Amino acid sequence: MKEPISSIINTALKTFSITLLIMPFSAFADSWSCRHVNNVREIHIMQSESSPLPCSVVYKKLTEGVEDQVLWTAENDAGYCEEKAKAFVDKQIAWGWTCVETVSDDDIIKEDTSAAPEG
Repeated sequence: MKEPISSIINTALKTFSITLLIMPFSAFADSWSCRHVNNVREIHIMQSESSPLPCSVVYKKLTEGVEDQVLWTAENDAGYCEEKAKAFVDKQIAWGWTCVETVSDDDIIKEDTSAAPEG
């Protein structure tokens, strides 16, 4: 007896949903948006398109009129920026902020090999 197509699709969707829940969600995250009252802050892991290094963690206070801050940078340890960013997000949450993970193509900086070194 053949199973109806709707049953097959339903099973596939359930399997896909469970897989997404089981996977570490941070594998998708390269930025977080945090809110408290009327303020919005973002934490971004910035890296080149072709490599996780070098990387930096950038902190943006979007609603407070403050310049972006580079909190940490790394050239040798691929997990450093992610570790620091996650720990900083945890601090934001402990301070009463509500943070959600986001993924943005803007967080990937394309390497510019044509730029002359500053002198």
